[in-house]
Amino acid sequence: MEWSAPGYTEVKQLGAGASGRVALAVHDDTGLEVAIKYLSHNLLRDPAALARFQSEARLLTTLRDPHIATMWEYIQDAGGAAIVMELVNGVSLRALLRENGTTEPEAALVVLKGSLLGLAKAHALGLVHRDYKPENVIVRDDGVSKLVDFGIAVRQGSATRAEGTPPYMAPELWENGPASPATDVYAATAVFFECLTGHRPYRSTEPSVLGYQHLHAPVPFHDAPEPVRELVRRGLAKDPARRPGSALEFVAELESTARAAYGEDWEERGRRRLAALVALLALLLPRPQASTPEVTTSLARTVFRGMRSNARRLTMGGAIAAAAAVAVVVVLINRQPPVEEAAGAAAVVPPSEIATQPATGPPATPAETEPTPGLSAGPTTGPTTGPTPEPSGPEPEATPQVVPQGSPEAGEPERARPTRSARVPGPDDARPERPSSSAPTGTETTEPTVTPTPTPTPTPTPTPTPTPTPTETGEPVTSVQAVSLGRITVGSDGVARSTLSLRTSGEGRVTATAAWTAAGEDGRTQRVRLSGARTYTRTLTWSMGERPCGKRVSLAVTTSPAAPGGPATATVSVPPCPTRVTALNVALNLPAAPARTATARVRVTASGTGVIPVRARFAVNGESMGTRTARLSGRTSYAESFALALRSRPCGSTLSVQVSAGGRTDTARVAVPCPPQVRRVAIVAAGADGGLRAQVRVTTANTRPVRLTVRFAAGEGGGAQTVTLSGATSYSRSFSHPAKLPCGTRWSITAVTAPAAAGGAATRSGSTPPCPREEEPEPQSSPVPQDSPSKEQPPAERTPSEEARPR
Repeated sequence: MEWSAPGYTEVKQLGAGASGRVALAVHDDTGLEVAIKYLSHNLLRDPAALARFQSEARLLTTLRDPHIATMWEYIQDAGGAAIVMELVNGVSLRALLRENGTTEPEAALVVLKGSLLGLAKAHALGLVHRDYKPENVIVRDDGVSKLVDFGIAVRQGSATRAEGTPPYMAPELWENGPASPATDVYAATAVFFECLTGHRPYRSTEPSVLGYQHLHAPVPFHDAPEPVRELVRRGLAKDPARRPGSALEFVAELESTARAAYGEDWEERGRRRLAALVALLALLLPRPQASTPEVTTSLARTVFRGMRSNARRLTMGGAIAAAAAVAVVVVLINRQPPVEEAAGAAAVVPPSEIATQPATGPPATPAETEPTPGLSAGPTTGPTTGPTPEPSGPEPEATPQVVPQGSPEAGEPERARPTRSARVPGPDDARPERPSSSAPTGTETTEPTVTPTPTPTPTPTPTPTPTPTPTETGEPVTSVQAVSLGRITVGSDGVARSTLSLRTSGEGRVTATAAWTAAGEDGRTQRVRLSGARTYTRTLTWSMGERPCGKRVSLAVTTSPAAPGGPATATVSVPPCPTRVTALNVALNLPAAPARTATARVRVTASGTGVIPVRARFAVNGESMGTRTARLSGRTSYAESFALALRSRPCGSTLSVQVSAGGRTDTARVAVPCPPQVRRVAIVAAGADGGLRAQVRVTTANTRPVRLTVRFAAGEGGGAQTVTLSGATSYSRSFSHPAKLPCGTRWSITAVTAPAAAGGAATRSGSTPPCPREEEPEPQSSPVPQDSPSKEQPPAERTPSEEARPR
């Protein structure tokens, strides 16, 4: 049997390959569905393969982004190794392309944008994915895509042996060059091209030929729809330096192109298209959508049901484990060294949700998970009649029960049962305090108090009995006397922290709900249940992904029962972050003649919203012609234009612009073509009668001066004449050159202009009549003998008898 991760029940296999398999599983304690990536058993004993698997886990602990599948847990023991990840309820982009061929441009742009944002998070941490392909993009049923599989990711600038999927490998990987963010941009563009056209940019099945195509074949951007051709051309550039400087820079270009071509709501339509394509493949979803969703199901109720099915197993050991969410646990099962030593992975805090979020969402951290009382684990005597009815109102809490020690069901004396794993707390966890023997400080209720109670007598129709309130039992009601918040701090890692202090009148349970907010952020809500003490101190955290530069972060805490002074609030204004230019790109344009205004279009991407001075210097053949400046602020991405009107069009020259911004410099150049000033020069007549003569006609585009030169050549002599023509657009001039031209002399006439004519120079040539020949004397004829026939005389006719006579 294949090894499976302890604490999880495998439901079905989602995929398999040479390096391992991926399975859909359920966390036994919470019922949460997860995806587990197993390392192949054959590779478990391979130190290099195991190290790579551990390295992937280590990388995933640092990648917290909505466009990257989140890792919850890493597990390794003698039987195997596994990475427990967020279950993305979707299908691979490869499945969509296989089924539909293309996705339409708007949907392709949505996939490319999501992938670039996920890659940008990795690039910000100095990582390069190197294996971006349709198989590693999962499209959810709502049209949102997520990036998976960082198995061969490396640090930026690393030059290793060529690895990846050949149809999407950038040219530098084929030459064993260093990997950079531009490497991932190339692969993402190749997948974007496939979404648009239904085929890959280069399709040879021979690796050597495919590598040559990636290195030298022209970019087939003409196959893509016209509005996005420039994105394809830039993203698939052979030279990494000619591709967008970063994934975020490419996102800015993508959004600008998409808005111009498809309107402001292009992204919404693209997601709807992707969701429709996924719906056609609903049978491939890991978790098929329920036809009739159960609206009242919550995380707490799901946990109850999970506890009901596992109650006997949990109570047989003598203790009921609390139904905690999938805590981010980095463990080695058989007391091996912690994963920080074995895999180098650190604990990760999964995205937090309030306790009433649907069970399909990500798990909550222990600090914010509402404690879940267990249900009765003891057997009932006698049959039950009919199903147990569900209460219409809020689900009552059942009194936790255990099998009394020594009973037949217990089997052995009750003793503490070791937990499966040791938890490494993350930096964002609200750490509960240990109770002190002198003064209780209180902890969040993570385990229900276990008190043996008699097994209730079964009734024909059991009904749930709500837990008595303190008023009904005569116990005093615990009230909140004071609540306060410490100063909010926001670290460079984007994690906001504050300290909650709370004082109560008794040791009963109270609830504190913390709501984090910031401009432009989704916010976060934490719920903490406290009991067992009169004073509490808790650390509240909110991980925003990146530092909220220039924003106000607020925290409001309400309690139940309510505090006398109402909610406690705290606010901090985060100062603007130092602004650093992360990408600079410039393009230069000069319209066709007779235009003489040059325009430089500049794109700037920055790390903050501070002021960025920009300077553009125009030059013609290196000589400065003018400078333009600007100050950018308030955003992290800019598109600016700088124009310079030239005195005259610099025909035949090179126009350039050099742009500097925040310590970065970029240059663009264009050659300036001009229409010819002289349209045509022609020799309409030429002759050699007593010398050389020529009539020349010149047609110009304007009245500017034109220099005309006529060259004469005759035998071994010749000459030239030059005139300047101006004030008109058509000229006719006659030229002559005295020369003695003996009979049989070759001559030529050439007319050339400066500036040169469109058709080049004009030439006419000829020769004088040939000299006459002298008459030769007639030869004297020799006497012919009379008996010898003359050659001029025809032979005598022969009679027929003579012809028949033999000779």
